[in-house]
Amino acid sequence: MGQSNRGRRWGWFRWGSAAWMFVASSSFAAEPAVKLGFVDIQSVISQSKEGQAARNKVAAEAAEKQKEIGLKEAEIKQMDTELQKQAPVLSDAAKKDREEDIRRKLRDLKRLTEDFNRDLAKRESELLNDLLRDVTTVIRDYGKEKGLTLIVEKGQGGVIYGSDPADLTKEILERYNNRPSQK
Repeated sequence: MGQSNRGRRWGWFRWGSAAWMFVASSSFAAEPAVKLGFVDIQSVISQSKEGQAARNKVAAEAAEKQKEIGLKEAEIKQMDTELQKQAPVLSDAAKKDREEDIRRKLRDLKRLTEDFNRDLAKRESELLNDLLRDVTTVIRDYGKEKGLTLIVEKGQGGVIYGSDPADLTKEILERYNNRPSQK
């Protein structure tokens, strides 16, 4: 009699376990599949039409400013050459004045160069932030449309491995280039 009770208990336990497994598996099956992807945002920005246009615009601004700096450098060099030629015939006071003039122009050139570098970095940062904001919007819209659970940035996100189907970079670049212009 003791053994038959134990057998019944094990029977209920087995049926209870089986029922629990069925309920648990059906609830897990009801969960949607997790869809992941990754994007190399740097590649999208650098290969996009807008990214290349921004880079060309900054390069043109830099070339123009570099030309101005080059002219000032040439002027200072010319002043120094003239001072070296005329030094033997100039009075000490005149020599001192010209040397001071050259030092002042060198300080001005240094400030101009520092201002230029700071302005250029600021301009690049502004353009990059604008591009990044636009690319992020495209990525979010793409993720919502395709029902993705998570999209990770390849460069910053620490993606060590990702299969080709999970790499969304080409699709995002294509969408970014083909979207209606926002400007």
